[in-house]
Amino acid sequence: MRTIAVINQKGGCGKTTTVINLAACLARKNKKVLVVDMDPQAHATLGLGLGLGGYENTVYDLLLDAGRKDLGAGDVIIEISRGLDLIPSDVMLSAAEPALLGRDHREYLLADVLKSVEKGYDLCIIDCPPNIGVLTFNALFACSEAIIPMETGLFAIHGLAKLMETIEIVNAKRSFAITVNALLTMFDRRTRIAYESLHEIQKHLGGQVFTTVVNFNVRLKEAVSHGSPVIDYAPDSIGARDYLDLAAEVVRMKVRKSVAARDAEGQEKGVLFSFYAPHAEQVCVVADFNDWQPGMTPLEHVDGSGVWQRFIPLKKGAYEYKFLVDGTWVTDSTNPKVAKSEFGENSLIEID
Repeated sequence: MRTIAVINQKGGCGKTTTVINLAACLARKNKKVLVVDMDPQAHATLGLGLGLGGYENTVYDLLLDAGRKDLGAGDVIIEISRGLDLIPSDVMLSAAEPALLGRDHREYLLADVLKSVEKGYDLCIIDCPPNIGVLTFNALFACSEAIIPMETGLFAIHGLAKLMETIEIVNAKRSFAITVNALLTMFDRRTRIAYESLHEIQKHLGGQVFTTVVNFNVRLKEAVSHGSPVIDYAPDSIGARDYLDLAAEVVRMKVRKSVAARDAEGQEKGVLFSFYAPHAEQVCVVADFNDWQPGMTPLEHVDGSGVWQRFIPLKKGAYEYKFLVDGTWVTDSTNPKVAKSEFGENSLIEID
């Protein structure tokens, strides 16, 4: 399952509009999609047609129950339409931040929740809150990709450096870097500042900008107010066309995995393997590069953080691997790339 966090700490940039419409357009392309509303304002929930209070459990209940297993993701998921499901939110999620502050490994709770349903979906789209806190860190630790919606205007890149710094903090604790792409929203082709903003964002992010831009279109606002994706509300509109184009671009994308790393002296290239297992006694990486020998390449527990890591020098090529956690074989949940084997699936890395 590819997991995409749609993130920007600025409000009014089209974040929730992108979550709703990208998910709906991906479902139209015969993808099985799960939307996770991680915003206490619950705008994605409302925008998909659910009235607040019209459901028994939310993502808040899943996060606070994580580890106790009294409640599963399947108990909370609501079917919105063919191919499109939702884990809803409500205002109670705003209480999750203080409630989780004293909990160990709190930033990994959403990742644990999604593990139980990842085989049932092609993509998961997470709507992040408009701030950097525990909920946003949960989304980042759960995702393999991030989309940053950015309105085209005078302050388009304001705060971008801080957001990228936050993503790098998360990357330092993962085997694979999050693939980040910016999306230009509310693009007004009649104005010079729209094109100036586009060039400024491209300059800051290089090639990490979607070719698709979302043009300013009143139908997008109307659709959200009617609790419907624009592809259903106004299928012939510019907004529907733009999000269909974005969905096609997302489907075509090859998720680039930043697996190349260096050792402490900055000399040797390889991979920093990382796995979150706070209660494990031993975690090993077992792969073709060590002849699939269990116990040969153990990871080290990082200062009681629950994260197990080890830097392994590797040459250019493709490698299949799994983690062996206290005798149980598991794939790398931060790496959506897999290879089929006679025993099921292995995680796959390719080093250029």
